[in-house]
Amino acid sequence: MDDVRKIVLDGHEDLNTNACASLERKMGELEKKNLKHKFSRYSILIGIFLVLTAGLILNSVYIYNRYMDAKQQYTTAFENISIISADKEAISEENEKISMENVKIKEEYLKISSQNEEILKRIDEVQKSNEELIKKNRELTEDNIALQNSLKMAASVGIKPQNFTKFTGITSRGEIQRGDYLGKFTITAYTPSADECGNDKGITNSGEPIIPGISLAVDGKYWPFGTVFYIKGLGYAVAMDTGSAIKGKNRFDFAMFDKKFAHTFGVRKLDVYLVKMGEGKADRVVL
Repeated sequence: MDDVRKIVLDGHEDLNTNACASLERKMGELEKKNLKHKFSRYSILIGIFLVLTAGLILNSVYIYNRYMDAKQQYTTAFENISIISADKEAISEENEKISMENVKIKEEYLKISSQNEEILKRIDEVQKSNEELIKKNRELTEDNIALQNSLKMAASVGIKPQNFTKFTGITSRGEIQRGDYLGKFTITAYTPSADECGNDKGITNSGEPIIPGISLAVDGKYWPFGTVFYIKGLGYAVAMDTGSAIKGKNRFDFAMFDKKFAHTFGVRKLDVYLVKMGEGKADRVVL
């Protein structure tokens, strides 16, 4: 029994020993698995940590680069603003100079414009004077032609040229004073003969003697004695006489020396100018 019990006990011890060994072996394998699992978790955590760290580093680098770019842009913008401010001041100064120059130019322009206006005014005056001279020269030429034609007419009827303008009652100014233009008048001629002047003494109705080339018969209702006219082609004439056939404002009878000359003169339309209105007397006429 004891042997059997011993064998049984030995068997149990062997079984326990084997069980313990198996258990220890399983425990060791389990610990290895746990260690391996822990290592894997730690590796994952370390990887995540490294990834996060790398991300933070990259983000920091990105932020730093953005910061540097922003700083550079700010610096550039500030420099540009400074340059623009300086340019603006320079432009303002230049504009001020230009404004001052414009003021000077405007003053010079106004001065030149004023001078030009004065020059144009003087040129206009000179032109008017020149036109007046041309007009006077043309009228003098026409008068000379008319006078020459009258002299030729006088010569054709045998009349020698005489100075009919010698009348002590007229003071000459050395130039033709035509006066105001009245228009074209109808003019005939008469002589100091008794059948034409109404008396054999050659006295006009003003009481003054007839002066051929000067005396003029007019309508007394319009022209008082002593009125001085300038008749183109005949010269100066003075209202000194009247006549029954001389009626109307535009009708004159001009005294001439010779009947043939007066007859040849006939009836003419001549330009008449009023030099001076008379006062009813023909004894003294001053031009």
